[in-house]
Amino acid sequence: AKTSAGKTARVTPGQHFVAVCEQELTGLMGPVEPELALQDGVASVMLIGLQGVGKTTVAAKLARHLQKNGRRPLLVAADVYRPAAVDQLKTLGASIDVAVHAGAEGEAPPVICLAAAERAQREGFDAILYDTAGRLAIDDELMGELETISTEVSPANTLLVCDALMGRDAISVAQAFSERISLDGVILTKLDGDARGGAALGVKAVTGVPIKFIGTGESVDRLEEFRPEGLASRILGMG
Repeated sequence: AKTSAGKTARVTPGQHFVAVCEQELTGLMGPVEPELALQDGVASVMLIGLQGVGKTTVAAKLARHLQKNGRRPLLVAADVYRPAAVDQLKTLGASIDVAVHAGAEGEAPPVICLAAAERAQREGFDAILYDTAGRLAIDDELMGELETISTEVSPANTLLVCDALMGRDAISVAQAFSERISLDGVILTKLDGDARGGAALGVKAVTGVPIKFIGTGESVDRLEEFRPEGLASRILGMG
């Protein structure tokens, strides 16, 4: 490399080592696969994960992403357990002019999701996002509910939402979910502020599926397609 004075700058062993580490990390966290699978031309996505990882916000962010790419999404309020979850999704949907399907009082999540899928087909929506309730992978009853939803609506994409701030705990959570539900990808949330994103490496390793997107803020526009090279720099403290 040339300096401003025209002299050749020497690459130190330390700089070379960091560059090699960054290249290896990028390879381990890749490849880049942000595309969502389609089924009969429809991008259907079931979002799953623990409580408090930001699934409802991610649902709206993903709807906004699809909307900006020319699709007409339908959000599905399938979290009937968390107080105000349905209202939160309705508010987020209204803010981006995206329709929200909610069930009747006492309606079970699989029934809500099936009705939403039928509505999407009937009304011409070409993307559908199922916002399911947070749950532990060891909760057999609630995991069984996810399996029922998956059987009923056959989503083309089942994405696990993980909180990057959880660190190693995010890795164990990802492993537990992947052992119960067939995953197609991961979305990492809260990769803003001081979050280095080291969890991405472990989550990718234990699930074997690509990290599709990362959330970098609360705004519905703060969802980015995953770039392993950018996160590798961050993990190494260079970005």
